[in-house]
Amino acid sequence: MISHYLTIALLSSAVVFPMSSDIASSDGNRVSGDVRAVATDFHLALPDTLSAGRTTFHLVNRGHQPHHLFLVRLLDGKSANDLATAMKTPGPLPSWAIAEGGPNAADPGSTSLPTIVDLEAGHYAALCIIPGPDGAPHFMKGMVRDVVVEPSRQSASNSPAPKLTISLLDYTFQPSTTLRAGDRLTLVRNDGKQAHELQIAKLLPGKTPADLAAWAEKMAGPPPAHFLGGVAPLAPGKSNELELDLTAGHYVFLCFVPDAKDGKPHLEHGMVRDFVVN
Repeated sequence: MISHYLTIALLSSAVVFPMSSDIASSDGNRVSGDVRAVATDFHLALPDTLSAGRTTFHLVNRGHQPHHLFLVRLLDGKSANDLATAMKTPGPLPSWAIAEGGPNAADPGSTSLPTIVDLEAGHYAALCIIPGPDGAPHFMKGMVRDVVVEPSRQSASNSPAPKLTISLLDYTFQPSTTLRAGDRLTLVRNDGKQAHELQIAKLLPGKTPADLAAWAEKMAGPPPAHFLGGVAPLAPGKSNELELDLTAGHYVFLCFVPDAKDGKPHLEHGMVRDFVVN
């Protein structure tokens, strides 16, 4: 199970809205299909109700800090407030909280790669667990709320088959084929025994993965990379799909989830993969 992000992270928080609707009028409406998520410092607004099934989330970061949309399915009648209270104490997520992924961090002022979550009907918490410069995770500043996913009113339609799979393992990323330029629907699946995430960063010219790792220790000053999104933490066996669109450059995959045994972020256990796209 995922440990709490009280001392690390690098993701992005979200506010969910239907792509065609005005933000101010979206709260409370039932939404299915495409959902636009808009993050600000420190507010998380999204429809109260979503429909079950394949849902494409687009994270728009309008804040000045990194944010993500982390979706957690809640069991046993628990609420988002129950989860926020439990997460104030470091340790694994409670057994009644299941990490379901969602769109990972994008740069402030940008939109993440689209992330597809096959939502089950049930009660969810939507939150941002990235800490700010003061060390406090954003959910402690109000970026957490309840979301209900109701059974779909529509018949399931055929969806395209992913052309690439990225397996999240303890502690590595394993693509099924060579990563290259272009737009490919990608299955991101946690095949490990712990929770993992996929954070995608594109290094700035002249910067290295070591520069990025050094920056991530304190997150002070401008980062040496652009953050493109990815998949927020997934429980073992869970998966999302990602519309992966790479251009030429030097990229890094990272996992910041704290280890269940020693609490260190998985990148310190070697869960970092860099690669070049020509």
